[in-house]
Amino acid sequence: MERFFPCVCAALLGLAAGGCRRVEPPAPERVVPVQILLAESRRIPIYVDAVGICSASGSVDILPQVGGQIVAEHVQSGAPVCKGQLLFSIDPRPYEAQLMQARGQLRDAEARLTVDRLRLERSQPLVPCGHISQQDYDALQADVEQDIARVESARGALQQAEIQLDFCSIRAPISGQAGYSQTDLGAVVSAGAGGQPLVNIRRLDPIFVDFSVSENVLPQLQRHFREGGGLDCTVTAMGDASLLAPARLDVVDNCVDRRSGAVHLRATMANGDGLFWPGAAVRVRVVLTQLDGAIPIPETAVGTGDRGCYVFVVSPDGRAEVRPVVVGQGHGRDVAILQGLRPGDRVVTEGQFLLAPGTRVALAGGAPAKE
Repeated sequence: MERFFPCVCAALLGLAAGGCRRVEPPAPERVVPVQILLAESRRIPIYVDAVGICSASGSVDILPQVGGQIVAEHVQSGAPVCKGQLLFSIDPRPYEAQLMQARGQLRDAEARLTVDRLRLERSQPLVPCGHISQQDYDALQADVEQDIARVESARGALQQAEIQLDFCSIRAPISGQAGYSQTDLGAVVSAGAGGQPLVNIRRLDPIFVDFSVSENVLPQLQRHFREGGGLDCTVTAMGDASLLAPARLDVVDNCVDRRSGAVHLRATMANGDGLFWPGAAVRVRVVLTQLDGAIPIPETAVGTGDRGCYVFVVSPDGRAEVRPVVVGQGHGRDVAILQGLRPGDRVVTEGQFLLAPGTRVALAGGAPAKE
């Protein structure tokens, strides 16, 4: 009995002490502030990107058509030129002399023709009377025919002399930009394609953009190319994204390059301000078609997991919900969502890295996330 009493007392003291402990309240639910974007369906272009090279729509090496000494240079290196503008002058005096000689030869041939025709007309009545033989009359006719041939030959020589003299004034066959002059005042040049060009002229407006795309996209590109009679493009300077211009794809090469597996394309672009230059590298975006019903969202809002791409959306009760999505092409800082979102969905664009499925969220600024 004496042993039992201390044990009972100890038990009662323990129960009393236990009844005095404070019960801790449950921890408050974690709320993550986020920013959202209301999903909106838009029309999105489907495109192909490539790197291209600008090339002149016309390039002409100016070669002299006649030989002689350069007596005047009317164009500066790198200057713009217009079609028909005088570029160089070759000493015309030898060709002026040839022209005078050709004119004299023509007049001589015409005078002979006039005399022989008169003799033929006067001899014609004498043939029936026997005062002139038929053989002599036929010879007079032959002389007239020869005179006609001499006149035609002299006229050809005169025209050739006029052309040679005209070639002494070398004019621009196209409008464009002149390159470096390859000759000096007083230099003697020779005619023919084997000589050195005096200068090169390149047409810059319009300007071509040459590029290639993979043969994998060729069937789709050709289908839209035929349907639209060409395709719209956007050309952007490689070193300056703000420098861009519209272009039109109008040439698709007739074969695939088996070394690279690519097909070569050419677009034409207006370049009246001369901002694009032959030989410059550019980025080209070819718009194949327009896709209706895609939803653009910031690329940073899309996460990647074991099962593919996903985004967080805010449910009507203000909680985070994972939504698998199918991502299309990028458009600047946005990407096109092809499947997985509906117009009106509240897509989390900032704060998603702190979320888990079911996490309660609040809009940035303390606004409630419940609808």
